[in-house]
Amino acid sequence: MTAATTDARLERPSDDVLGPLEAHARHIRRLIVRLAATPAGCHLGGSLSLVEILVVLLGHVMKVNPSAPRWEGRDHLILSKGHAAAGLYAALSEFGFFDSEELVQRYNTEGSSFTGHVNARVPGVDFSTGSLGHGLGLGTGLALGYRLKGLPNRVYVICGDGEMGEGSNWEALQVASHQRLSNLTVIIDRNGGQNDGPTESILSQAALADRLLMFGFEALEVDGHDLQALRQALEAPSTGTAPRAIIAKTQKGAGVPMFKGKGPHYAVFSPEQLRRALVSMGETP
Repeated sequence: MTAATTDARLERPSDDVLGPLEAHARHIRRLIVRLAATPAGCHLGGSLSLVEILVVLLGHVMKVNPSAPRWEGRDHLILSKGHAAAGLYAALSEFGFFDSEELVQRYNTEGSSFTGHVNARVPGVDFSTGSLGHGLGLGTGLALGYRLKGLPNRVYVICGDGEMGEGSNWEALQVASHQRLSNLTVIIDRNGGQNDGPTESILSQAALADRLLMFGFEALEVDGHDLQALRQALEAPSTGTAPRAIIAKTQKGAGVPMFKGKGPHYAVFSPEQLRRALVSMGETP
């Protein structure tokens, strides 16, 4: 949930929140596509695959305060697949952390905080990421700190499925399970692709749910573009003290029909490509 105050948890929205969340997702995708048309372009496919995950977290589940991004009572979102910065920045903009036009004008330009990999100088971002395999360790340590202090803050870490080939992630999973960090949720963006090609042909991440269960996690698999399914997975009552992992099955380039679910890893759009992408989304160029 997006908190308007810093002193209390607000009531959760009713089920009619799905309509507004769908609208947020459309706005975010339009902004991501616009960022691909800036001079440096952006990591497009993996930013588009994240949209519903970010919308449900920032727009419904998490305690955040855009007017006070460093509020001590906030929950934390760590985008470990930090190359998808365009997706996170677009979502933070949509939920009021900063102006979208400022983002478009300054994205990935010299001296800007809106760098091509996630930058902690951006309001709403707590950790700079980009070197894959680091975010989950950061999140595990943060969640442990809150548990030791007896504080209710929650930590959400988004990893890519290709990123799960990094051994450091599995070390962090062991620590999180051993420490019973029920305040930690790991979401794996299972979009099936990475920089060098299909994830399964590079290093298979098959049976992820079974492996996570063996590591002591609660493990759920959901359609990562289904807002209701994501809400239910993120809000499901805990069955104990185990941390939770959600495997969100997504598509690279989701939401831009001209990609047919196979969006490019990185893109620098020409004005004509931007026009075609927006038209295919039913948007006015």
